[in-house]
Amino acid sequence: MTDRGLSAWLQPLSLPDGQALPTRLLPGPMEGISEGSFLDVMTNRGMVTAWHTPFLRISTGVPRRSRLAAWLNPYLATGKPVIAQIMGVDSARLAAAARRLYDIGACVIDLNCACPSPTVIGSQAGGYRLRDPDWIDRTLSAMRQACGSAAISVKIRCGFESPDELPGIAAALRRAAPDLVFCHFRTVREMYQPIADGLERLRRLRDLLPDTPLFGAGDLCTVEDALRMGEIAQVDGITPARGLIRNPGLLREIAAALGGPAFTPMTKEDKISFLHDLSEQSGLPVKKRGFVIHVARAMGIDFTLPGCRDEAE
Repeated sequence: MTDRGLSAWLQPLSLPDGQALPTRLLPGPMEGISEGSFLDVMTNRGMVTAWHTPFLRISTGVPRRSRLAAWLNPYLATGKPVIAQIMGVDSARLAAAARRLYDIGACVIDLNCACPSPTVIGSQAGGYRLRDPDWIDRTLSAMRQACGSAAISVKIRCGFESPDELPGIAAALRRAAPDLVFCHFRTVREMYQPIADGLERLRRLRDLLPDTPLFGAGDLCTVEDALRMGEIAQVDGITPARGLIRNPGLLREIAAALGGPAFTPMTKEDKISFLHDLSEQSGLPVKKRGFVIHVARAMGIDFTLPGCRDEAE
């Protein structure tokens, strides 16, 4: 790690323009989840210290400032620092969009080179970009030139086909020198299938990028998962995603285990209260009711049965 022990995860991480991330325990970007009432409820309950947006696709042109502001403002309205993630193929457009997002208020601009969606891969965006590390170098450098003192980051996986691609990817990142690297330990081809050596892959990347703040992701569902990743991979922070849907209090539990403020793990009743707030906050539209059911099932709560049966019972 580039700082002292796992307790450093509770410390602010300074950014080059004088801003800072309050801790190194961050929610991962979650497409279809990190929006609307989820933002409000997680923020109001003190479950997060910052937000990392799902990707915004930059394709045929650079979105107008008004459109970018409309997309970013719900995150900024939480009052938490915001990492704005963008994805695309055209380096110049990505750089221009990055500048506008920084001017609107994002504290970090993150380049998505990790999404494994077949649709995204088919358009040669997201995780597909790992096949061309030089493109990553050029794009991050263009973003840096456009954004001046803004913090620039990149989200990657441990290769497209194989983790043997890591040295080439890391070499490109050393040239581009992003301020932060977020890495999910699977390859793009592995999608979300079980793998045995994820933490060892992250540790390999740690050794290849010894001076770059590195945040790990992948199978972070419990406090024990987080501590094990820190001890083995020596990452500078973590970004749970699916684990945060299963347990919205996960980041608080991890912080408490590291010596932060005490936090009692959520009970079944706490989870039901959270789901109630999720459905009521900001007037959830009818078309989003399935979202609450999705989160409930991830928590192990089945609302289709009398008494909101706990599926784990």
